[in-house]
Amino acid sequence: MGEGSGSGVLRLLNGQRIVDALFSAHPTRMSRAGIARATGLSKPTVSALIADMELAGLVRISDESPSSGSIGRPAAPYELVPTARHSVVADVGATKILVGVADLFGNLVAEQEFTTGPDARAALERVTAAASEMLRGVDGGCHAMCVGVPGIYRPDRDRVEQALNLPGFDSLAPGAYLSERFDARVHVENDVNLAALGELTRMGDEPADGDFAAISVGTGIGLGMVVGGDLYRGGTGSAGELGSLLLSPPEPGEAPVTLEDVASAPSIRKRFGRAIEDGHRSGLDASADVPDIFAAAATGDAAAAAVLDEVAAAMALAVSHLCLIADPTRVVFGGGVGANPVFVDAVRDRLSRLVAAPPELAASTLGRQAALVGAVSMSLRFIHESLVPEILGDQQ
Repeated sequence: MGEGSGSGVLRLLNGQRIVDALFSAHPTRMSRAGIARATGLSKPTVSALIADMELAGLVRISDESPSSGSIGRPAAPYELVPTARHSVVADVGATKILVGVADLFGNLVAEQEFTTGPDARAALERVTAAASEMLRGVDGGCHAMCVGVPGIYRPDRDRVEQALNLPGFDSLAPGAYLSERFDARVHVENDVNLAALGELTRMGDEPADGDFAAISVGTGIGLGMVVGGDLYRGGTGSAGELGSLLLSPPEPGEAPVTLEDVASAPSIRKRFGRAIEDGHRSGLDASADVPDIFAAAATGDAAAAAVLDEVAAAMALAVSHLCLIADPTRVVFGGGVGANPVFVDAVRDRLSRLVAAPPELAASTLGRQAALVGAVSMSLRFIHESLVPEILGDQQ
């Protein structure tokens, strides 16, 4: 069978090779001859498929003038059209929501941040309203959507469980809710899993040598694991609920103490207030927020240093357990608490006493956008899977 552009499945395979070559070359443009060399396809096949893709608005001749180093008419440089596809991405947190629209290359062309609201339904209503408003400002509509949520997402039942800091998910099917409002492939994912995927995306061509973990410490605590370059969700999707880790066996009649009871932002503030009440000296008010507490601890404030030591000891214990079970080579801390360098340094010091060969610890450089970057990466996977069949399949 020949490689001709009109032979059904082969046409789609050849089209995918061309699209992959253009993606790999971006931002460099490619001539039809260059595409033929990169893909191994004949020039007539490349020309025919490029013509179809150009007609569909997927590729275009670049406005950038080609170099004139050779004699004769210069070859036309082709590129993918960034606005050919858009995805909506969102990170729904307990207190704040980030919503963005990304183009074909994953560039955020619009972004909004706002408060979450009283419950999960209000949060998704705000995501819908913001996304709809942003999509009115771009061409082509929405083709994929990825939304990060707190808690455990069960795709088989389309339910979110154990989202303790955002009530209302028990009576809500987020995937169905969003699919009814957007004509796009919708994917719902745990927010810390997306943050881990965001960290993987940030590493680019230099990923960690082995598996790594992303730990988000803020209003709650969660873990995302990347194993062999892919997210690890566990057998039932429950992997990563690190905040529920027991720090010690509970005494009879006493409530268990979890990592979240010690190291989450609300718990840190409560512990600092109690430290003041117990007589620890401090230059801060008892209602100080976590960044101020950590900054004071770094300068020797007695109450702040005592709280930081408790928090770092608890987190180091949790990471030591993670090392024994999963042996990550790198642990990236994110969230309002976790990305604080004072916190990371304190955990690193404590961990070195517990683990013979501790992993590299680092603060996330993605800030509040970690999960959003991961959502963009995941939505782009969906777009890339469907791009060629949608464009060329419609023309058969």
